[in-house]
Amino acid sequence: MNGVLFPRSPFLKEFIVRRFASVSSRVIVTALFTFSVGVWAQSIGGRIAGTVTDASGGVVSKAAVKIWNEGTGSERVLASDPNGLFVASELPVGYYSVRISAADFNEVERLHVKVDVGGETRVDAALSPKTLEQSLSVTAQAPVLQHDSSTLAEVIDNRQVDALPLNGRDFRRLVFLVPGASPRSPRGSLGSFTVDGQREKSNIFLIDGVDNNDSFRNQASFNQGGPANAQATILPVDALAEVSVQTQGSAEYGRNSGAIVNTVLKSGTNQVHGTAYEFLRHDKLNSRNFFETLLGARKSPFKNSNFGATAGGPIRHDRTFFFVGYEGERGRPNSTLAVSVPSEKDIAAARNANRAADRPENPLGAALLNFFPHENNPGTGGNYVYSVPNLLNSDNFLVKIDHRLTEKLNLSGRYVYGNGNQTFPLNSGQGSELPAYQTVVPTRVQLAGVNLSQVLTERLINETRFSFNRFTQAFSALDSAFDPAGIGLITGATGGLPTIVVSGYESLGAPTNLPRGRVSQAYQLNDALVWTHGRHTLKAGVDYRRPLVRSYNDQFARGRISFNSLADLLAGVPAPSTTSIARGATRRDTYTNNVGGFLQDDWKVTRRLTLNLGLRYEYGGPLSEKYDRISNFIPSQGLVRVGQGLDTLYQRDVNNIAPRFGFAYDLGGSGKTVLRGGYGIYYDSPSQDFFLLQSFTNGSVGTNPVPGLGTFTVNFTGPVPFGPGVNIFGSASTPVPPFTVFGVDPHMRTPYIQSYNFNLQQTIVEGTVLQVGYVGSKGNKLFRVRDINQAMPGAGPIQQRRPFNALYPDFAGIYELEASANSNYDALQIFLRRRLARNLTLFASHVWSHSIDDASNGICSCTAGVSLPQNSFDTRAEKAVSSFDQRQRFTLNFVYDFAVIPRLLNKWPRLLTTGWEMSGIYTIGSGIPITPFWNGAAPSGSGESSNDRPNAVGNPNNGPKLWNAWFNTAAFAPAAPGTFGNAGRNTIIGPRNNIADFSIIKSTRITERARLQFRAEFFNVLNHPNFALPNVTVNSSGFGTITSTPDVANGNPLGDGGPRQVQLALKLVF
Repeated sequence: MNGVLFPRSPFLKEFIVRRFASVSSRVIVTALFTFSVGVWAQSIGGRIAGTVTDASGGVVSKAAVKIWNEGTGSERVLASDPNGLFVASELPVGYYSVRISAADFNEVERLHVKVDVGGETRVDAALSPKTLEQSLSVTAQAPVLQHDSSTLAEVIDNRQVDALPLNGRDFRRLVFLVPGASPRSPRGSLGSFTVDGQREKSNIFLIDGVDNNDSFRNQASFNQGGPANAQATILPVDALAEVSVQTQGSAEYGRNSGAIVNTVLKSGTNQVHGTAYEFLRHDKLNSRNFFETLLGARKSPFKNSNFGATAGGPIRHDRTFFFVGYEGERGRPNSTLAVSVPSEKDIAAARNANRAADRPENPLGAALLNFFPHENNPGTGGNYVYSVPNLLNSDNFLVKIDHRLTEKLNLSGRYVYGNGNQTFPLNSGQGSELPAYQTVVPTRVQLAGVNLSQVLTERLINETRFSFNRFTQAFSALDSAFDPAGIGLITGATGGLPTIVVSGYESLGAPTNLPRGRVSQAYQLNDALVWTHGRHTLKAGVDYRRPLVRSYNDQFARGRISFNSLADLLAGVPAPSTTSIARGATRRDTYTNNVGGFLQDDWKVTRRLTLNLGLRYEYGGPLSEKYDRISNFIPSQGLVRVGQGLDTLYQRDVNNIAPRFGFAYDLGGSGKTVLRGGYGIYYDSPSQDFFLLQSFTNGSVGTNPVPGLGTFTVNFTGPVPFGPGVNIFGSASTPVPPFTVFGVDPHMRTPYIQSYNFNLQQTIVEGTVLQVGYVGSKGNKLFRVRDINQAMPGAGPIQQRRPFNALYPDFAGIYELEASANSNYDALQIFLRRRLARNLTLFASHVWSHSIDDASNGICSCTAGVSLPQNSFDTRAEKAVSSFDQRQRFTLNFVYDFAVIPRLLNKWPRLLTTGWEMSGIYTIGSGIPITPFWNGAAPSGSGESSNDRPNAVGNPNNGPKLWNAWFNTAAFAPAAPGTFGNAGRNTIIGPRNNIADFSIIKSTRITERARLQFRAEFFNVLNHPNFALPNVTVNSSGFGTITSTPDVANGNPLGDGGPRQVQLALKLVF
């Protein structure tokens, strides 16, 4: 189907774009700048549209249409055009009343008309001749069919947001209720989720239509994780009006190819309203983890509390409104760990060995030994057992002001603030899990925005927006105030104990990748114009966004000292090859400039057919640094610094034109069956971590081995640029191993995705719609990292087999970011949607999909078996199912009001039988794939650590599917030395997930306008065991086994996949 209906070839895409551009570029640019100049023109409202006819079906022109917001009283007055059509665009989310009248006809009034973000609500009216009959007033049903748009969009409304059991009170979990959304891959992914086959880092997060993205990671600024995956801040759920998730949007949406997640905040109204609440969790209410039960371990201590309040109302009736919200979190997700520390017996044996070898005891080595705690669980492998006092605290606040300057001019502003503080053991980079060396992560998020909306004429609306967001996060060691010089360890670094690694025992000191941190911020300016002209609704705008990141990553700045044995520690003899300290400057002030323009025409060709026609232009400027402190690898020159022989890190890409086409057709003319389809090109701009996460050491940082324990001698230099034959480390007294550098393909282009869909919507009964459709995409020029200096397979010294060894003998791997990967996604999506009808709201979806690519991300995260191709010179061998491919996924969520209870139990007190509500979320999905790899030095001799794959000699997925033997380990065999294994990427399918969350709510009315709500929420209510990914390290004794559940593996005590957990809450609603 892909190859027939939609262009797969990149050459065809280039032809379409260039042909389109050659004909219309001047017209488009002129139109865009005539209409508006500004940024990020995502809709934060919706529109009401309709056709006015008489009883015979003839159109009624010049009918008066009055639309007013039921909460604030703001009005919009317009008239139907000669075709009987009317459109009221850019209406804030909420409920409206619509009154339609014309001479010689009775009035028609529709009440409680719901407007969703980015949606269109139809209010068609058939006017009857004026008689003695009264005017007709009808309460409108919530919109369910999408008659006028091909966009794949779903809105999680306020009823669902408020009632559904939301683990961790994390708004991002609502995205998983939408068809096409599936979890990220836990290995090597830095994202949250994937939607319709797009990568995890390709999503856009908005709050009231303005940017909520961290410019460094392109993840949501609010609710982003800290040292683990537990959210560092919280966007208060009680402050949310609704959440919209859409893909394959119109031309007004750009920058990235994934989902647009637009979170709409509540607003004040003429009536004061709000909530006050507390949600509590305690380990005594929870079940034991599967592996705790298996091992007979005690339940992990866990306490968590979310508390807060919201309030909204008028400052000036019908004119000025406020809404404020606060949510705090206090978490103590303590964990019990068992590690190995030197026992008295071990210490005595080490000293005896040194005396036998005539090695005197080193005073500094003896001092370091004292940093180990004494064993308290003798006779076991983990002879020191302790509880880790983790911390998960945050305070979050928002305020929103809406002011009507005039009847046609409205001003809205918001400020959202989050401040979090977390401490967790982070054992990456060989860091210690001992309590004294926890990682401390303070996080602060700030978002401010102002919207100015003006009704210029009855059919012309302009909206201007300015916004700013800032994400600040630092990772530091708990012992950062400790100066190792105090014990005689003089490293030149004073920010804590170096990472001390003693073979066979738990490490001392925080991870080697501390301290690090960043301040990510983005400025936006936007102006967009909407013009309704006959059957056309045109929207145009120009976007500008400037993200800036101030970052540092002092990898190895505190130093790492490794010892092959406890005896070596006491003798003060470190292992030279794994002992090192870094010096240099890693501070960077980077930025990009991004501009986008669009023109969109929603053309109602007939009453039954609507065409969505659009064109967008994207420009993402290359990454720049304030002081040109970045460099690139140029094969003919070596490492070249920007500004010193290099104008930009990579060439500008200026031909990113993105056409969009869609249609919606009412098949029967009754409004109950709609056929929809669409096609568009979407560009995928990189976030800054694609460059910064991998390039800190290019020329500005050197790492020197330490020959002895004591004073570190750092006598190398690190000038840039480094040309052929230049020794990076100058006159270092100790031989220095080859050095890894990072580069960017200087001709790198912007990745683009061709996306398409075709679906049918059918009303089953009033308020219930079934949608069946095909969704697909084809990705070209996607980001990947290759080692262009990978050694050819073979035996002998690795460096001599590297392609650039003759010119650059000091360079080991040269990791190059390039746009050369490809992807395909095909899915059958079946979705049942029921908006509030007969007390029931229900979403149910089943997705059968297949995602294939030859690289699933472009971040070299040093994840074994994931970050790089096995053979960087044969990327065709990497083609396989995507790392986030989830073949089957079924989700169901519902909210049900038990209005029937009082009739069944009418003899019971009304206080007990009224106000009951239940809700739930059920998800079952197939496992995601994972790649087997060989740990340590590559048997192939390629020089890549933990990246070789074995040979495949059978089917790995016909194993017993048990925690201690998940897949068939006999399906793999070691490859011959000096050769690559023939096993493909992602050949092992991990465990499926099966989770049911349930909530029961009892509301008791206290006064006419206030009620008290008690809630009991159960996560994984059936206590179904869910497993994390298995061990896929071929040369590991645990190959094929599973040792944790997903919440533990992801480092998130509030994450999915754990045992049954209970949350109790009390909420006052007024």
